[in-house]
Amino acid sequence: MIKKVTEMTSLLNSYHKLQEEWEYIEDPTYSRSIGSHVCMTCSKFNYANQPNFGSILCCNWHQKLIFHGQHLTHSCELYQKKERFSIEKKLSH
Repeated sequence: MIKKVTEMTSLLNSYHKLQEEWEYIEDPTYSRSIGSHVCMTCSKFNYANQPNFGSILCCNWHQKLIFHGQHLTHSCELYQKKERFSIEKKLSH
């Protein structure tokens, strides 16, 4: 359990560092996409949630940040489909 907490803390710290160093992806790099061919379904898409900063969305291929909302509507020419894509739902009783 302690190892998981330590790993998560270092992951959040690295994403905070990324947020300070990486720039945002601009329109010439990626464009509007129709259907499921969007950043969120790309194997290079990644994100982290931080209490002070909210969600940080990024592309590991371009090493740049993605504007909120555009991960659902945009993709680039380097798009690589995730082999396994799932969304977990929590049911409240």
